[in-house]
Amino acid sequence: MSQRVVDKIDGIVHDISNLVKSKGFPELPVDRNPPFGDFALICFPAAKSLKRNPNDISEEIGKEIQENDWIISAKNENGYCNVSIDWNKICVDFIDEISKSNYGKGDIEPKNILIEHTSANPTGPFHMGRARNPIIGDSIARLLGYYGHNVSTEYYVNDTGRQAATLAHGIAEYREGEEKKIDHALVEYYRSASDSLKNDESVRNQIYEKMELIESGNKEALNEVKTAAEKMLEGMKVSLRELGAEADNYYHESDLIATGKVNIVIDQLKKSDLCSEEKGAYYLDLEKENIAGRNQKFFFTRDNGLSLYTTRDIAYHIEKFKKYDRALNILGEDHKLQSKLLGIALREINCKIPETLFYSFVNLPGGKMSTRAGRVVYLDDIMQQITDLAMQKLGEIEDKEKLAKQIGIGALRYNILKVQAEKGFTFNIEEALNLQGDSAPFAMYSHARAASILRNFEKKLPKPDVESELEESEIRLLRTLSKWPEIVRKSVENLAIHYIPNYAHTLASDFNQFYRDCPVLGDQNEGFRINLVMCSKKILNENLSILGIEAPERM
Repeated sequence: MSQRVVDKIDGIVHDISNLVKSKGFPELPVDRNPPFGDFALICFPAAKSLKRNPNDISEEIGKEIQENDWIISAKNENGYCNVSIDWNKICVDFIDEISKSNYGKGDIEPKNILIEHTSANPTGPFHMGRARNPIIGDSIARLLGYYGHNVSTEYYVNDTGRQAATLAHGIAEYREGEEKKIDHALVEYYRSASDSLKNDESVRNQIYEKMELIESGNKEALNEVKTAAEKMLEGMKVSLRELGAEADNYYHESDLIATGKVNIVIDQLKKSDLCSEEKGAYYLDLEKENIAGRNQKFFFTRDNGLSLYTTRDIAYHIEKFKKYDRALNILGEDHKLQSKLLGIALREINCKIPETLFYSFVNLPGGKMSTRAGRVVYLDDIMQQITDLAMQKLGEIEDKEKLAKQIGIGALRYNILKVQAEKGFTFNIEEALNLQGDSAPFAMYSHARAASILRNFEKKLPKPDVESELEESEIRLLRTLSKWPEIVRKSVENLAIHYIPNYAHTLASDFNQFYRDCPVLGDQNEGFRINLVMCSKKILNENLSILGIEAPERM
C-alpha cells in the first residue's frame, strides 16, 4: 500500500489492538485483505481461550471500535469483525500519492540482476509447450526493473553437443523446400540429418567426429556450429520480438570452449573432496548429497578428458557472477535435478548459486504436446491464430491490424501469466480473448475506457477535492489502488508474476463498477472522480506494462 495510507491504517490497527487488549481480550490476529472493509479482527483464537462464541466477541468488539474517529463501521461476519475506515478523510491525500511516479515502486538499494530465460536449443522454431519460459522470464525482468533493480536478460545458446553438430551437418548436406521464416526451413534440414544419424552409420560417424572436434576446441568446428546456430536464431529472434520477449544478450556455449574457460572449471572440480575418477572420466560423488540412483555420479569430463554440457553450464554461471549480484534462471520443471546438481558443483568451487524459477508446461485442448505423437504446435502459429481471431472480433476501427496484434499477443501473455508458474494448464484461445472474462482484453478495455473519459474531460486536471460523501464503489476502487505497492512487493519477493494479472483483473473490475455507479463529468465530485480515473489508468498501464502488454488508448 501507499506508505502514508499504510502508516495511517497501521496506526488505526495499532490503536484498535490496544483498545481490544484494554478491554480484557487477548491479542487478535488481523486480516488485511478481508472480503468486506479495510481489515478484519479474527475472533476465533479469543473464543477458544475465553470459551465464548466468536460472533458474540466480534459484536462486542465492534461496538467498542466504532468510537474511533477514523472508523465508519465495525460489523461481525461469522466471527470476523470487519472494520471500515473513513476514506473521506484520507482520499485526497491518497490521490496525490498515487499520482507520484514512485508510487508502487520499491525503496531499495538496486541490485544488478541477470535473468536467463528461454535458452531453447537452436534446432527449430519455438513450440507452444514451452511458451511460458520467455513470457515469464521477460515479465519477471520487467517486474524487477519496475521495482528499482538493474535487470538484464540473457539467452544461453546451446551451440555445442550432438544437436548442434546435427544441425550443422543438416545445413551443409541437405536442401529442401524453403519457407518464408528461416527457422521453419532449417528445422527440415535438422530433421533430415537426425534421420540419417539414426539410420546411416557414415553420417553418425561424421557427426560424432564433429562433436569431438567441438569439445576439444577446434576453431573451425566451433565456428561451424556457432554459425549454424546463428542462422536458426535469426528466425527464433523474430518470434521473440513478435512476443515482446527478446533477450538483451545472447551468450554462446561454444565461446566457453573457445576461450578455455571450461578447462579452468575442470581443474577446479578435480580439487573437490567429492571428486573421483572412473576409467579416465572424472565425476563428483554425490552419494551423501541426497541424490538418488545413477545421478550420484555427476560426471564433468568424458573418459577422453573433454567436457560435457554440465561442465560448460558451470563455467557459464561463473561468468554470470563476475558481472551480476544475482542470477535467476527460468527453467521447466524437467530441469529440477539438473539445477540441483549444478548448485552442488558451484558450491564445490566456491561460486554463488543462482536462484531458479520452475514452471510447468502448457497444454492445448488436444492434450499434452509430444514430438513423437505429432502434436507439436509452434508458437508462431498460435500467435498468428490469436491475432487473426482478435481481428475478426474487432469492428471497423482505425489501426485495426495494429490493435488486433496488441490484443492477440497481450491475450496470449496474460493467459499464461495469470496461472501460477508451478501449475500446469491448458491454453484456450477463445478464453484468452474473452472480453468479459479474466483476460487481457478485459483489462485493456478498462484502460481504454479511462483514456476516453480523460479525453472527453478536455481540461487540465483540477485538485482532487471532495464535495460530497464517497460512494461505495469509489471506496472499493480506492482500496484496490492502495494495494498495488503491496502486490508488487509480494510479487518481487516471491518471484510470483501471477499476482500482477490477478490484480489487473480486480482493478479493471472495480474501475468498471465505479464507471457504472459514479458519473464523472458534470458531477458534484467531478474534480475528485476525474483524478480517480487518472490514477486507475496510471496503475492499469503500469500493471499491463509489467506483463509486456501494450495498453491501448482506444479500443
